[in-house]
Amino acid sequence: MSFARRIVLALVVLALVLVHAGSARADDPTEVRLLMDWFAQADQAGFWEMQVDGLGKPYHVTVLQGGPKIQTIPQVAAGQAEFGIANADDILLARLHGAPVRAVYAFMEYVPYDLVYHPAPGIKSLTDLKDKTFAVNLGFGYWEWLKKRYSLTGVREIPVTGDLSMFRLNPNMVQQGYSIFLPYRMDALGIPNAQFKVADLGYRPYATLFTTDDMLQHHPEEVRAIVAAAKQGWENFIADPSKVRSLILGMNSLVPADVHDKAVSEMLQTLLPRKRLGCMSDARWSELTKQLQEVALLPPSFDPKQAYVNTFIPGCR
Repeated sequence: MSFARRIVLALVVLALVLVHAGSARADDPTEVRLLMDWFAQADQAGFWEMQVDGLGKPYHVTVLQGGPKIQTIPQVAAGQAEFGIANADDILLARLHGAPVRAVYAFMEYVPYDLVYHPAPGIKSLTDLKDKTFAVNLGFGYWEWLKKRYSLTGVREIPVTGDLSMFRLNPNMVQQGYSIFLPYRMDALGIPNAQFKVADLGYRPYATLFTTDDMLQHHPEEVRAIVAAAKQGWENFIADPSKVRSLILGMNSLVPADVHDKAVSEMLQTLLPRKRLGCMSDARWSELTKQLQEVALLPPSFDPKQAYVNTFIPGCR
């Protein structure tokens, strides 16, 4: 079993334990908690907009910051929040291991993973980096698929951290990040860099809002209201990104203002569709499932339709 599968399985076991140990809902049925996967930053902006604008009535939405100790899938499955955000491939793997979660809204067209490297004339494709050291999330779906697709199976791998000093000092290092943040952070520090965007290389999991099977079965109108509120929150953010800027920057001092602004600009250009906002396609979920099957992270018989519901936004089907 790969590292990623062991981690997912451990998280699911934790979730199932917590489900039996605690309440599946907040004390107030009108209180809805939405758990982020990291500290407040630009790629969550529509959800913070949703809270600021008071969307989702008659429900009161509270957006909760994430962080290094937050694991949205097991915590939502355990009833610590009604909704969370997670990557589509993580939802698929969680379903495989029994976590009762389903995606209900795609808030970005794809997760903006990138691989950042030191520029050099001979680097034209990802295969030109095969002799480098890759700082990545070991065992993650995108990385396992890239290694197989681009014949990188013999590369040296180390766990990724947020510290850029190793990259600065090692010209043979490649670092995983988000295209909307990492290159701009390096630019600000005067570190020459270039990148391959993982979506351009063929791996494109949605970034999703998800909830539980219990919510879908017993509280479908609440799910419908929150999905509609999320869609409106993202539409409001697209119309005026400045409204939640100070809130996000005030909650997360690790992201400089200019990096935030550049991230927002890139999101508006590439990640946030102006039409069919929030929609998910069966074809994209099937594509992602096949990619995970290619690297044995999902079995051949796995049905991706158990991992998402695409009926809460009019016009998506």
